[in-house]
Parts: sequence; C-alpha cells; structure tokens
Amino acid sequence: MFIDFPRKKFFILGSPGVGKTTLVEYLFNLIKAHLAEFKISGFITKEIREGKERKGFKIKVLNSEEEYLLAIKKIFMKPEEIKNRPSVGKYVVMIENLEKVVNFLEKVNGEREFFIIDEIGKMEILSKKFCNFIKNLLNSDVYLLATVGKGEFPFLKKVKNFEPAYLCEVTKENRDFLKKRLKLEFLRKGKLITIEGIDGAGKTTFAEALYEKLKEKGINCVFSYEPTSGPFGKKIKEILTKGEKNSQELRTLFLKDRMWHVENIIIPALEKGKWVILDRYYLSTLAYQGSQGLPFRELLVENETIAPIPDLVIYLDLPLEIAFERIKARKKKLSFFEKKEFLENVKKNYARFLEFFNYLVIDATKTVEENIKYTLEILNSKFKGSFS
Repeated sequence: MFIDFPRKKFFILGSPGVGKTTLVEYLFNLIKAHLAEFKISGFITKEIREGKERKGFKIKVLNSEEEYLLAIKKIFMKPEEIKNRPSVGKYVVMIENLEKVVNFLEKVNGEREFFIIDEIGKMEILSKKFCNFIKNLLNSDVYLLATVGKGEFPFLKKVKNFEPAYLCEVTKENRDFLKKRLKLEFLRKGKLITIEGIDGAGKTTFAEALYEKLKEKGINCVFSYEPTSGPFGKKIKEILTKGEKNSQELRTLFLKDRMWHVENIIIPALEKGKWVILDRYYLSTLAYQGSQGLPFRELLVENETIAPIPDLVIYLDLPLEIAFERIKARKKKLSFFEKKEFLENVKKNYARFLEFFNYLVIDATKTVEENIKYTLEILNSKFKGSFS
C-alpha cells in the first residue's frame, strides 16, 4: 500500500473539472477515518458559485473552520482593487491569503505527518513562498497527497517529473473506478505479491510453488498471471505467438487486459482479505515495453492509475548467459522479446525501477525449494507472523 511504500509523494493529475478535488476529499475522509496514527494537514480548493456561475475559488484549511479567498473573477472587483494584483485568465489571485495558509502549514510538525494539497496549479505557483513550501515537502520524509494542475509551467513540470513519486490521472471515465481502486492504497485487507524477472528466470515455476506453499500454511490466496486468460489477454498471446511487435498495439492491449484483471480478479480478492500471487504484473510492462522505446514515465502513470501497488515485488535475478541458455533449450525459434540484446535492456530497466517498490531479490540459480524457504521466512517477518 502507499503508506508502506518507498514513494511517499502521491500526485493526482487531470484536466480542470474532471473531479480531482472530489477524489482528494474522498481520500482525505478515508485516511482520517481509518489511519488515526497520521496527523493530516493541508487544504482543499473549492469553487465559489452564484447559481450556475463560478465566481471564484476559496481555500478550505483541513481540520479547521478556516477559509480564505484564493481568486475571484475580475468582473466582481473594482479597477482599483485589481491594480498590482497578479491574475490568471479571468481571475485575480489573492496571493496574501494563500501565504497565510502556508505560514500555518509551515508550523506543522510531528512523527507521522500527512500533507494534502489541493492544488499545485498555475494560481498557486504565483507565490514564491508556496513554491518553496512544496519544494521542502518534496525533499522531506513526510507523506504528500496533492493534485497537480495542467500546464507547461516549469514548476508544475518539475513537480510532475519528481522521482520518486506515485502518479495517477483522473478522467471523467475513470473517476468512479478510482475511488474503489485507490481505497486499496490506504485500506487493504489482502496482500498483493508479484513475481518478476527476465525470460528464463523461472517465474511461473516459482510463483506456482509459492502459491501452493502459502495454501499449505493456511493462507487464503489466489494465483493469477499476465497476460491473463481474459478476452484481451488471449489477443496478446496470439500476437506474441506470431512474433509480431507492434509496440503501440501491445501497449493498448496490455492496459485493457490489466484493467480486466484488476476489476475481475485483483480488487475482489484484496477486498476479501486474500493474498494474490501474480506471475508478472505491470512491472513487466515497464521493463519490456520500456525496452521497445516507449516513454517510461507515461507507462508508469497509465499503469499505476489502474493497477494497485504490489505489497511486495519478488525479483528472480538470473545472469543473462544462463537465461539465454534456458530459453534456447526450450524453443527452436526465439521471439523478438527473447533476443539477448533485448533482454539486456529489460534487465537494466528492472534495475532502474525496483527501488520504487518494496522488493526482494532472489538468486534464480538456486533451487526452487531453497528460494521458497527463504521467501517464506521473509514474508512471515514482513507481514508480522502471518504463518503463526
């Protein structure tokens, strides 16, 4: 889950009016109700309306009755009131009110701080004080959940490109789904474990053995894999069997297959408190499709928008020479994805992003029995005596 995750910054992206604030309010209430160990601070930006007309925006300080005017349409102000004030489009921005809120938030301190900022947008970044506050949060160890506005402004781009950070993008089509999906990042009954590695590492054998051993230990678990046996997974397998490598078509199909997987298998199992053991997940997409030249950041955002974060990534590490020997031994003809040069890039990609997750590296040259025994010890320790 996000709260047990190496990445402590969570940015919600999306166009104006798609429901970013509504989603953040939902998550705020969820965190407040179920994660009492956190001290939550921050603000929500609300519209000010007269009938159907939007008049401006106000800042609502969380866990407080305090409200401040952030911006108002120029037509509602006298010319002398507008003079020397910054503006964005039709709106005059009250920088001094935003900075009052920042002054208050800068005084917050505690061991388990969780800041919620709605939003980091083109109005807010007019304040140098606000920008410095956000920079300090990014460079700190506190949790930050923020909405980030659209635009090519340098500071907004800097925030969106911040690594490490967890990002998802809200649309009108996915905003209802995201409530259910993101709830699992703050309130999760089950565990999600994915087995990853290059071709030839023995992922399927290991994943199946782990699943069987967990069942023996009394863990209520589900075994699954990607590509799935669903409608889009079957299409992916057909394409890969034919040796085709249309990267954009596969990108779209993998996303559709993953969405089917999440909605039909992963979310229902986690909600029931089950452990889900996966033979490949979206990390394979990052590693393999990233090696085809697709932009890593885009792949990360579109996949983590729909796919719950794994509680643990188990990476089977195998030297390329041994992997290549195993692949050649089981097939007469190598697919594009099994060529040595390609797998070298895949291995480099895994090395790049594994630190974004809670992960365990396993020596895939050892026997399955040795590795399962070691993994069970780690799981029992990490998840506080699950097998007792």
